[in-house]
Amino acid sequence: MIKANELCIGNLFVDATTGALLRVAFITEADVDYYIINQSKVPLPIDWRAEPIPLTPQILEKCGFEKDKVTGDYWDMVDEYGCSKLNFVIFHYEDGTFSIGSSLGEYSIGKRFMYLHQLQNLYFALTGEELTLKEKV
Repeated sequence: MIKANELCIGNLFVDATTGALLRVAFITEADVDYYIINQSKVPLPIDWRAEPIPLTPQILEKCGFEKDKVTGDYWDMVDEYGCSKLNFVIFHYEDGTFSIGSSLGEYSIGKRFMYLHQLQNLYFALTGEELTLKEKV
């Protein structure tokens, strides 16, 4: 179960039953309210349940990250000239976890993470901007 203190408005989740994409709309001490992005799934069944979206290389690509073309060791956002747009990169480990690291690709920092909402929160904390997806997950 996801704790409310791990969430931010705008975080993306998926309904375990229907696969509907959900966005956190409101957070209170007692509850988390979601907005159903794909309205064709409305109404959700009574037993619906929001689940975190596992982070994958495909999701990173939909967020605008590209795998390093030289070493393939990390993911970065690059501009039209191939230069890094960020001061950090994403490392992907064999156990399926990810971490934020030096934009020089030399070391990772902080705790490893596994879900899209965690990357959304880290991205916002580091850039002050929302992480957007180029297409649906």
